[in-house]
Amino acid sequence: MDFTGASGAIPRNDYGRMDEHAALYYEQIRKRTTDIVDIAKNTGFSVDDIEVIKQHIFFNEYQLDSKKVRRFDPNFDMAVSWQRLIDGKSIQDIDLVLLRHELYEYNLMKEQGLSYDEAHILASRKYNYQEYYDNLDRKAGLI
Repeated sequence: MDFTGASGAIPRNDYGRMDEHAALYYEQIRKRTTDIVDIAKNTGFSVDDIEVIKQHIFFNEYQLDSKKVRRFDPNFDMAVSWQRLIDGKSIQDIDLVLLRHELYEYNLMKEQGLSYDEAHILASRKYNYQEYYDNLDRKAGLI
C-alpha cells in the first residue's frame, strides 16, 4: 500500500522515507496557524479540542523513555492523517480515531495524573489508532 506524501507516493515498507517525511511534516505542522480551525470545521470537534490535540502531539514534552523528557517522535501515519483532516476531502474513520485517542490520552494525563505510558495503554484500549496500521502491515507481510 502506498501513501501520498509531500514527495509523492511512499511505499509502506520504505521506512527511511516515511520517517523523513514525518519529521519534515511535523515541522511544517508546528508552523501552521490555520490547521486547527480547518480540522475543527472538517470533523465537528471543537477548536479548543483540536488545539489541545495539536499541542499534545506536536509540541508538548513528556517523559517517554527512561528519564528523558521530549516530544513524541514523528509518525508517518499520524502525519498523513493530520493532512487528511486539514484537507477535509478524504477523511477516514481512522483519522477520527486518532483525534479521539490523543484527546483521551491527554485528558487522562492531565486530569488523572497518569504517566504517558499508562494513559497511552488506556487510550489504546478505547481508541486504538495503531492497531489499524499494524493490521495493514500484517496483511502486507511487513510485520
